[in-house]
Amino acid sequence: MSPVPSATQWGTPAASKRALLIHGNTSSSHTWETIAQALAKSDYLVTAPNMLGHGYRQSDDLRLGALAEDLRSYFADGIVYDVIVGHSLGGDVALLLIPFLPTDKKTAVVLVDPGLEFDKETLARRIFGNVRSVEVHMADHPTWTRRDAVTRVMGLHMAQGDLVKQIFAQNAQFTFGHLFSAIPPHVDVTILVADPELSIICPPDQVPVHPQIQSVLVKGSGHWIQHEKPDVVISTVLSAVERLAAGRP
Repeated sequence: MSPVPSATQWGTPAASKRALLIHGNTSSSHTWETIAQALAKSDYLVTAPNMLGHGYRQSDDLRLGALAEDLRSYFADGIVYDVIVGHSLGGDVALLLIPFLPTDKKTAVVLVDPGLEFDKETLARRIFGNVRSVEVHMADHPTWTRRDAVTRVMGLHMAQGDLVKQIFAQNAQFTFGHLFSAIPPHVDVTILVADPELSIICPPDQVPVHPQIQSVLVKGSGHWIQHEKPDVVISTVLSAVERLAAGRP
């Protein structure tokens, strides 16, 4: 039996625009709280689903393709989005959803420090080491709000126990740069890259050169850009949608 879908939503169904926000590994929909509230105030209906293995959604299939396929129900009945935002592993999942976006509508895709190529053992140690208290997270990340730290701890505790082990075991090749190879003309991609001195997840030299990809280096921010530089994420999302609506490159 498939796990019951779950998501957090902000804004009103009467909003003029829609945004789909996809969290990263060992996180949850609540990681987007600050970003989602800002978008809702800008007349967006924001939906942030919990991926398989996260948000108490136990699953035996944690392949990247399965994570993406599970989210296709959020496109049912003709639902379209002005922007899709993905953080870390959620950015890779967002790339897999691009082929299912409507061809008659311009869609912005914003990837927040996506994991393109990285060493599994190093990343596993970093993730497992993050199961700490709210206070410790706040001490380690002075720019985080208490809400950021609380939602981080929530995501870790809501993830299934073997999540990281199974993610690595079921996705033998953690090389996702090839997902950029076929970006259709109706999709515009912006990548927010963390400061390479503070994060190893998305090295700037791994971001492919493509006419529909804009890369922005966020100096002074580590991997959790939505917590450390939320204004950058918010302004990037809003400007990307406005740029497409105005027909600007």
